[in-house]
Amino acid sequence: MPARLREAVAGGALLAAVAAGLFFQDLGRYPLWDPDEARHAEVAREMATARGWRRLVLPTLELGPYREKPPGHYWLVSLAYAALGVGAGAARAPSAAAAWLLVMAVYAWMVPRAGPVAALGAGLVAATSAGWLGLARYANLDMTFTACVTLGVLAGLRWLERPPPRPPMLAPFVAAAAGTLIKGPLAVLLVFGPVGLAALASRPRPTWREVGLGRGLAVFGAVVACVALPLALLDPPTLRALLATNVRRLEAASPHAAPIWYYALWLPVLLLPWTLLAPVALVRAARDPQRRVLVAWAAFVPLLLTLARGKLATYVLPALPPLALIVGPELAAIVVRRGASATRPLAVAGWLGVVLLVAAAVTATAGARAYPVGALGRIALVTGALGWALALALALAGGRPYAVPLALLGAVLTLHPIFIRFWAPAVSELHSDEAIARLVAGTPRAPVIAFGSQAPSLVFYLGAPVVHTDDVRVVRDVFDGDGPAFVVTGRRHVREIEGALGPRGQLWYGTPRRRLYANLPPPR
Repeated sequence: MPARLREAVAGGALLAAVAAGLFFQDLGRYPLWDPDEARHAEVAREMATARGWRRLVLPTLELGPYREKPPGHYWLVSLAYAALGVGAGAARAPSAAAAWLLVMAVYAWMVPRAGPVAALGAGLVAATSAGWLGLARYANLDMTFTACVTLGVLAGLRWLERPPPRPPMLAPFVAAAAGTLIKGPLAVLLVFGPVGLAALASRPRPTWREVGLGRGLAVFGAVVACVALPLALLDPPTLRALLATNVRRLEAASPHAAPIWYYALWLPVLLLPWTLLAPVALVRAARDPQRRVLVAWAAFVPLLLTLARGKLATYVLPALPPLALIVGPELAAIVVRRGASATRPLAVAGWLGVVLLVAAAVTATAGARAYPVGALGRIALVTGALGWALALALALAGGRPYAVPLALLGAVLTLHPIFIRFWAPAVSELHSDEAIARLVAGTPRAPVIAFGSQAPSLVFYLGAPVVHTDDVRVVRDVFDGDGPAFVVTGRRHVREIEGALGPRGQLWYGTPRRRLYANLPPPR
């Protein structure tokens, strides 16, 4: 086996193991978080347990039509339920698998262009950035959608590298169709925007005949029609609602409305800790004609998303793969060459990294007051953050700024498992109703009311809908009946519920976020 191939295989095996450990470790250790994780998990659970072929294209939430998202992601979660059983780990598995697959795709794409070392740097930057780590273990649509979009762009860029006459393009159309079935037609723009910019910059430019637009649109339409046509026949309001959801994001009254500079703040946060080392890499890539297409891709995603009034930080996740392809090889070169050409920027980034790690330790100390984290978890996270801050400071003081990327990587690989092991379960105690559902499940056939709040994790763990109301008279009437009854509410409504129920409402469970009341004494 040639030496370069051995290096590529070894680098791929190392990256696969590291990414698998980061994404799959204790995936089901802690319950689903409200509201997003539990809502998407419940939609998939109802799809998986329903009967009849209508369930394949008509998602439901609490047995009513769910018209916010297409069914693509819920198909994947349903398959995970079938293989692993219904639970938090299975609900998160498609996101983790998509994140792992995409990290390996980034590596495979970069190996023939820059070598195994640069490719390993790109893969590690993608796998260890804050946004990637968070959404790889989060049961929503963003990571699976990002996988479709990124695979489409990488396939398009690979197609452009072929010498003319090129065979007609196909993979980007399939990827755009898959992304459309997961989250909507935004996938088309996020795939063909970067590919189109790269096509304009390529020489010679591809002809329309080479693009194969007719065949590509036919394939795209055939894939999307597998869902759109049944929806049009079975439930036209769902199809109209899906289209309206995408249009509504452009309107002033859009949910999650945010200012124009929103992604300029959140994209650097999602790229942490590599944001500290990204500016020099971006400037160099912008000057390199071969890598300029990656800069255009990374810029296109937030610029396009900025046009919509509705914004969430996780929407900009598709910008992280091109940033990893830019920043990762630069950092790998710095480590190999011992940073001879970037000493000053490395030193600045290193000291900022020290500040960031110290801030993480301080935040963990303050966070332990809000969340029920055990002493071992607090000590491990604070000690780990301060230990890496000290190691980084000593490296800088000793004139070894090239160690900055290695120290930051070590910090992520150390602190992330500690957070998952000790802190994520503590966060779940406040942001999941799994414990409440366990208590309620011990009293069969008791109505459960969610007062003035959403309760997706309660519904998921109960496996049945609950009554939603903000009318205290409904709660009072149910509690005055002969049978057992429960009400779950947030802290804003505690005084209102206790005042309305009086001694009839007995506290069964309470946290700073949620309370469970019943009309019978709690179990002893």
